[in-house]
Parts: sequence; C-alpha cells; structure tokens
Amino acid sequence: MHETAILISSKNGEKTIAETVRRAAAQADVYVVSDGSTDRTAEVARRAGARVLARASSGGKPDALRAGARVFRLADRYRFIGVVDDDTLLAPDYVERVTSRMTDGDAAASGRIDSLWDDAHRWNPYIAMRAFMYWSYQVTIKRGQNALGVVNVICGANSIFRVDVFARLIEEEVPYAIDDMFWVGEIARHRLGRIRYVHTAQSWTIDPHTFHDWYRQTVRWSWAQFQSIYGHRLVAPVVRDQRRRTGWRVSGFNLAYLALVLDWIPYALEPLLVVPVLLLLSEWVDPLWLCIWLGGVTMAWIAVAAAALRRWRLILLAPALIVLDLVYRGTMLHAFAKTVRSPRVESCRWDSPPRFELQADEGAVRTGVV
Repeated sequence: MHETAILISSKNGEKTIAETVRRAAAQADVYVVSDGSTDRTAEVARRAGARVLARASSGGKPDALRAGARVFRLADRYRFIGVVDDDTLLAPDYVERVTSRMTDGDAAASGRIDSLWDDAHRWNPYIAMRAFMYWSYQVTIKRGQNALGVVNVICGANSIFRVDVFARLIEEEVPYAIDDMFWVGEIARHRLGRIRYVHTAQSWTIDPHTFHDWYRQTVRWSWAQFQSIYGHRLVAPVVRDQRRRTGWRVSGFNLAYLALVLDWIPYALEPLLVVPVLLLLSEWVDPLWLCIWLGGVTMAWIAVAAAALRRWRLILLAPALIVLDLVYRGTMLHAFAKTVRSPRVESCRWDSPPRFELQADEGAVRTGVV
C-alpha cells in the first residue's frame, strides 16, 4: 500500500482515462469516481488498475470527489491525496518528486503542467498557445511565487494535498466555477498551510483544440479566479486575525495576489489604451518604432519558449500566438463582467471540452509528444 492515493473524478472520460490510470497506478493507489458517465469510463478505468465507484447520476466534480473520499475512506488510510484529471499523464516519478518536497507546513503541492501536443495537432494554434502560456507562467510567476511562499494557484489537473487539508476542503460546497480556485481561497483564509510548486515534477494534459472550446475554457478559468478574488477578498493586504492582539494581520499571500492583479489590469486594457496613449505621446514616441520594438520583444520571448520546449514550430506559429494573446486579454474582460453578474454559482458542474484519445508510449511522454 502506498502513502499516496490518487483520486480521479470523471464524466465520460473513456477516451483518456486508461492511460491516466496506468501511469498513476505505477506510483500510487488509484481510485476513480465515474460521475454519471454514459460511456465505458468505469469499465475502462477498472481494467487499467483503478478501484472504481460508478455513480448513476452526476453531481459535478467536487461532489464526485467527496463521494469517492467517503466511500473509499481515503482520509483514514493515506498521508497524501492527489486529485488528477482524467486526461492528465503523470511522469513516472511525479508523485515521489512532489511528496518528497512537501513538509508539515505545506497544505498542497503540484508540479509542472504541459500540453499534450501530438503530431495530428502539431500546427494547432490553440494547443500552441496553451503550451506557450503554461511555460511562460510557470517559469516566471509560479517559480517566483514558490520562492516567496505565496503560490496562488492549485492546479486542478495534478495537485497533491496533505490528507487532513483535503478532508477539510472536500466537505465544503464549492460556490465558484472551478473547485481549485475556491480551495486556494479556503487555504489562505484558514491558514491551512503553504501551496508549493515543484517545477521538476512533470505532467501533461489535453487542452482545447478548437477556438470555441479554447475561448470558453479560458473565460471559465478567469471567471473562477475573479470569483475567488472577490469572494475571499484575496487582494486585501490586511485581514482579520483573532489570534493577534490587534485583531488584524498583514497577509503576504494577499499582497502577492494584489501585485498580480495590478499587473493584470494594464495587460488586459493595453489593446484599448494603446491608440489613445500613442496619440497623446505622438510628439515623443514614434508609433512605428514602438510597434517594431514590441513585436521584437514578443518574438524574442516566443523564441526562448521554442528553445526551452524544443518546439521550434512555435516561431512559425508566432503570428497566431500574438492574435490569440489579444483575444486572451478580451477573455479576461469577459470573465470580469461574468464575475460582476455572477460572483457565485449554485453548484460547480462539469464543463469539459471534447478531448482526443490518449495513446502514448513512455518515450513520447518524456518529451511531451503523444
């Protein structure tokens, strides 16, 4: 028996779950909740090596995780519980790398996430965009946050929790569009521990490969993050703390979140402000040279990503990435508007885009290609 349990909730994940279970089962005990699936998810997962709970009706991902934790009594049997998506592949040493870095003061930890980018989709701009954004965010912001002890995202696809923290989080209803965004807020609010990022632990996931699915999922992610910022007041640097004599304390986590939001605001608004600013500064700034400079910086960063990921086609896809980057800024504004209208949801339900089938060999997964 391992000290880590991997819990996977899935609805109609027949195409992907077998490979996910096989890779996880080589390093942890795997449990799958088939949440009202109408395909062969339960059968495929069981054959791949998981213990399976098949639910007749769907209650959503958080409810499925709660049911699995209770039925399999995971909190009584394990030291760590990993929550993995049914289309995520873990590197052979993923669990060991993550858990060996976790201390008693850590509430949860996750490793690096990369896009599964197979030959059939090698020129897909939406997968290319995700691969580029994952790399950019993780190599800069997330590694920096980890060094400061203020990681503000639990990756829903590959996170491992201290068992007592998971048991506490899973009992609560999730009022945001995505469960892990709510859990981040709860960890910060109740000071359950640090969230750690382990860059050397690698995993891969399937990302949307059509514009419609990419846009919807991107908006949903930002919507949930804005919901957590509003609902948990994550940008208020001074928070109540009855354990302090003054009744208040300064939160380093919230300060880091505030800094991130202050970075997001000009980033999201830049396309709307660039023309007025250029007109205002036209006597001092040459618009042509400014555009050349901005384009050169962007191309240089994409080239660095291409070298780091060993995906040289990113350079050829750069025009598409630049356009999608502008669209991404629009998704942030869209998500903000959704948060104003709907700061909470009645229940956190499934909203997964269509996925392609996983058929990967060991060598392919080491390089992130299937």
